[in-house]
Amino acid sequence: MGSPRPAYCGLVQTPFSRLIATAVSLGLLATTASAGPLDGKLQQDGLGIEVGAIVQGGRTEYASNNLGLNPVSQGLILRDRNGMSARMVIGLLIAVAGALGSSGVKSQTSRSYVQGDYIVTETTTTYYTEEEKRQMRENNAKAVAGVFSTKYSDMELQLYSRDRFGMGDSSGYKINFLIGADDKYAFESGFGFGVVDSIVDHEGTPTKLTYKYLGMPFRLSGVKGPVRIGLTYEWNWLKYGTDSAERQIHLDDKGASIASVTSHPWHLDVSTVAFKKISLMGGITAQELRKPHVGYFLQAGVMF
Repeated sequence: MGSPRPAYCGLVQTPFSRLIATAVSLGLLATTASAGPLDGKLQQDGLGIEVGAIVQGGRTEYASNNLGLNPVSQGLILRDRNGMSARMVIGLLIAVAGALGSSGVKSQTSRSYVQGDYIVTETTTTYYTEEEKRQMRENNAKAVAGVFSTKYSDMELQLYSRDRFGMGDSSGYKINFLIGADDKYAFESGFGFGVVDSIVDHEGTPTKLTYKYLGMPFRLSGVKGPVRIGLTYEWNWLKYGTDSAERQIHLDDKGASIASVTSHPWHLDVSTVAFKKISLMGGITAQELRKPHVGYFLQAGVMF
């Protein structure tokens, strides 16, 4: 039997690692060559589409803290910074929710009493008046207009693969839509979802770790010199539906070893744009702040 693969090989023996290493090297070269090659403000305030690669490892949100299993995730990233993608999706959700709300039931009350040999239940349903519906539509229109007037927006799509455009352990996707306010520090929020499956070795047995995400991301970011610093918290609704037994290794219907991984991860990142075109980002992830286990992520892409 051959020796186990070193933990660092996912970073040095793949096309994605070479792409990121090349982009980082160009950024560092630019730093030494001139006075202002890196632009953190462009990363924050710029408008454009970014296409690139991402590598993650260690205790990221796709890892299992309690089992000590750390997949290496590699894939593609597509990002629409300050464009219309996130605004349109969030605006559409607000419009649909408002329409459903105004056409729904305002209140419903029930009263039960005994009449002879029977228990009778009377239900009273109250609907919104036409004036109330008009006011709700007006408020909904203002909310949608507010979405399109925000300065900051982000659509961030991460695609992972084990055998097509990636050579890591993970396969799946994760997407976030965020909008934010204009201030000294940008605060953005929105919603996101995703599913990522990772195949890792556990005591000689291939084990599938399944990460599911449906929740709200919150990001606080600001520009400091040539870089943008961001802190993101991803609140995951699905974490509450995963019990401790699912987080342990168990067998599925086909006899394969599986385990669920869910968390409310924190991401701290530093990013910049080199040569007005090359987007660079690196940072760390922690599933729980009270535990010292951390993962890392590196991104590099081209902005259009």
